[in-house]
Amino acid sequence: MTGLVGSLHYTTDARSIALTLLSTSAVFWIAHVWSELLGTRIETGSAGSVARLRRIAAEEWPMVEAGALPFAALALAWADVYTDSVGVDLALGVAIAQLVGWGLVGARRMDAGWPKSLAVGAIDGAMGLAIVALEIVLH
Repeated sequence: MTGLVGSLHYTTDARSIALTLLSTSAVFWIAHVWSELLGTRIETGSAGSVARLRRIAAEEWPMVEAGALPFAALALAWADVYTDSVGVDLALGVAIAQLVGWGLVGARRMDAGWPKSLAVGAIDGAMGLAIVALEIVLH
């Protein structure tokens, strides 16, 4: 999502934002995998195995997956199904909705009741909106 919002400062072209979203997701995924491997080397004194690399890469993959639905919204705008501004709005809306949904799922997995789970989802969504607002202000 960061790449999505950061690129809004420069353009509202759905193609550019979609490509920024993909590249940013990939770079952050690689950075997370690398930092886990580096942490393992520091902690254990061992480089680890290929199996560990695969496990870490798989564990961090949801970071890339999280961009799939916002990317789809942008790709449809890129394909002229609707305007770029509609695609950007949909992509941001989908990203915030994902935060709400995953917050709700996470709270339910912690055995929170529905009221608390809904509150957690709302707080996660509000945090997403706050991050979007902060990035817009900073850019």
